[in-house]
Amino acid sequence: MKPQVINCLICLLHHGDAITSFLTRDQRAELVKNVDESYEDNLGGWGENQKYIDPDSMDHAMTRAEAGDEVAVRRARQTFDAAIALIDPVWGGVFQYSEGGSWSKPHFEKIMSFQAQYLRQYSQAYALWKDPKYLGAARDIERYLADFLTSPDGAFYVSQDADLDHDTDGHKYYALSDGERRKLGMPRIDKNLYARENGWAISGLSAYYDVTNDAKALAIAERAAKWVIDNRALPNGGFRHGDKDRGGPFLGDTLSMGQALLDLYAATGNRDWLTAAAGTGDFVATFRDDAGGFLTSKTSEGKTGVFAKPAKLIDDQIQVISFMNMLHRYCGNEGYREQASHAMRYLASASADMARPLPGLLLADEELAVEPTHMTIVGPKDDSRAQALHTLARALPARYKRLEWLDVREGKLPNADVEYPDLGEPAAFACSNRICSFPAFTAEELQANVKQMAKLKPARAALN
Repeated sequence: MKPQVINCLICLLHHGDAITSFLTRDQRAELVKNVDESYEDNLGGWGENQKYIDPDSMDHAMTRAEAGDEVAVRRARQTFDAAIALIDPVWGGVFQYSEGGSWSKPHFEKIMSFQAQYLRQYSQAYALWKDPKYLGAARDIERYLADFLTSPDGAFYVSQDADLDHDTDGHKYYALSDGERRKLGMPRIDKNLYARENGWAISGLSAYYDVTNDAKALAIAERAAKWVIDNRALPNGGFRHGDKDRGGPFLGDTLSMGQALLDLYAATGNRDWLTAAAGTGDFVATFRDDAGGFLTSKTSEGKTGVFAKPAKLIDDQIQVISFMNMLHRYCGNEGYREQASHAMRYLASASADMARPLPGLLLADEELAVEPTHMTIVGPKDDSRAQALHTLARALPARYKRLEWLDVREGKLPNADVEYPDLGEPAAFACSNRICSFPAFTAEELQANVKQMAKLKPARAALN
């Protein structure tokens, strides 16, 4: 018998974020136009020459698809379907890109950034559409990471070459069976162990775990995270790139690992991961340039002339915004939000001079203005009913998601912006736009509540 539920929605303790946008209406309209015009309707993908999944463009399309945009659904699915041709059917893993405006002429190098991105995005595609071919694509990438790019210590390597040698190029080699390949030998694997690449892999594996509940994948991700913390962590919360960090530390390593730690927190509810992520946020803040934006490195060793001062890369600014914004959502620390806003102000002012489409800038602006899909499991972490609800919540589609697990034995959540009732049994709550749903006790109830709360989010038009 379920406990009696109070006849009202749960109230948030604060007033929430104002619906504001750093970009003007005209800026957003121009950016949306540029992103839409960059889509190649005949074959899918953004851009016409080299074919691959552009990460920010796909994230933008997925966000629009979640909101019910049928054009975005068509574009995302057309591109996901086409890009399966870039996955090695024998060993798994994704090739870097395809040449000549076709999806069938791959450049055979396998780079970690692509493995991690495709693993994350195909997992999210499966969560949204439940198409088994997307789960199959994610599985093929996960098995390649586990079988070929994992070091004996559990950290991840960087890449694998496209060709076996001068005489045997990728076209010949990758047309062979597993046995034929191994008889000839193995294309060189770059066995450097970098914090940035490991962070990417951990985030990809976390997304895969969210939709599969594959405990082995989570264990691989956590083992890698612990290796990086033990071997690449700096005393003040950041991470160095490799064994030697000439020219560093670099912003990208700490950002990548910070996001990975947040993803592990959402995947497990273990607050140690959030504490570590907060430390990376504090270190990211030290890259801030008071003139605007964030520097890509903290030193200029070996650089002269125009390169004497570290650059401020667009992609780094977008990642600062995304990471710091989510850190603010999880921790409730306004300082993190201000850092995200600092990067956003820099990009908003500079965007007029940037010719290429910037879907990541559109996403960053929206994420600062709108609360993420917020789900909280309330119940003991050793209670199988609470565990089942957490598993369900992880697998629900939401690219922009805040997922937490409140076990009152651990005290309040770090950002205790919602007061949850004690119902005497585990329950799940969905929140949006400063109000929360009735408690859910089953998959059907939770899914319905998430959909109900999604309707309370401000319309996209409110940002334009």
